[in-house]
Parts: sequence; C-alpha cells; structure tokens
Amino acid sequence: MKNKIIACALAAFVTLAGAASGQDWTVRVDGAGPLKVGMDFDTVNRVLGDHLERTPQELRGSRDCFYVSPSAEPRIGLMFVKDVLKRVDVSEVGVRSERGIGVGDPAEKVREVYGEAMRSAPNAYNANERYLTVPGGGGQYAIRFETQQGTISGFYAGAWEQVQYVEGCL
Repeated sequence: MKNKIIACALAAFVTLAGAASGQDWTVRVDGAGPLKVGMDFDTVNRVLGDHLERTPQELRGSRDCFYVSPSAEPRIGLMFVKDVLKRVDVSEVGVRSERGIGVGDPAEKVREVYGEAMRSAPNAYNANERYLTVPGGGGQYAIRFETQQGTISGFYAGAWEQVQYVEGCL
C-alpha cells in the first residue's frame, strides 16, 4: 500500500511538471501559466519541476526580493518578495497577456482592449512614454504595460504593490 501511495504521488508530480513545460504561459493579472501570485517559492518550484534556485543574497538588489526565470518559459521573470511570488515580468516577444497583448504591439491596442479600465501615467524616466496600468481582482492585482515609441516594450502583472515598482526589486 505504501509503495502504491508513493507511486501515485510520483505520477502526479511528473504530470504537473510535464504540464508546466507544455503550459500556455499567458499572463493574467494574478499570474501566468500554472502559477498564481501568492504561491511560495517551494510550491512554484514543485509545480514547475524546475529546480529553481533562489538568487543568493549577495547578488540581490534588495534583501527580500529576487527574480528567477523558469526553463519552461525563459521569456518571463518571476519576482519573489519574502519567498512569495508577487509579479511576472515580460520583456520579450512571444508571451501575451490574457487579452492578447504582447511586446511589440501598438500601445493603442491596450487602450482599445482595456478601455476605461486602463490608467495612463508618465514614465518615470521619459515623460514622452507611458505606463498603461489596468487594475484587477478588486484592486488586489494589476497588469502594467510600458511603452516606447508607440509600442509595448514590456509588461508585468501581479500584486498591486509590486506592479507599481518601476525598478523591479530595486
């Protein structure tokens, strides 16, 4: 009986790991692919079957915050604060938001797709560029698109507080 339980647990783990690698990595306000904001590092690691490594303290820009990229989808960065997933960052073409917006799309598409829910603010480093932020989950989460010369240059989603961070973990 004990061997049967172990075999079932192992099969479930292998299934989860395999599902993560073939997962649709669409970014939502509350996570991406099989991951949800609020999961702790060890849970994310188990779900991905990835053997993620925490960034060593001495290499972090902030003591309690670090990023990792899963091998199942290396085009995203996972931000952990105090070992809890708080944000998912995208800066490369190929990964899309839940409403189909990705890096390289025209900024106007965000306005068209999200309409009045979208809030626009000047970029902290270039007043000609914008942060296009859409709150979700009753204000608990958000997705923010950054613009550069009229196109989306990157976006990130997750917990409201961490989405407001301009410098990521710094």
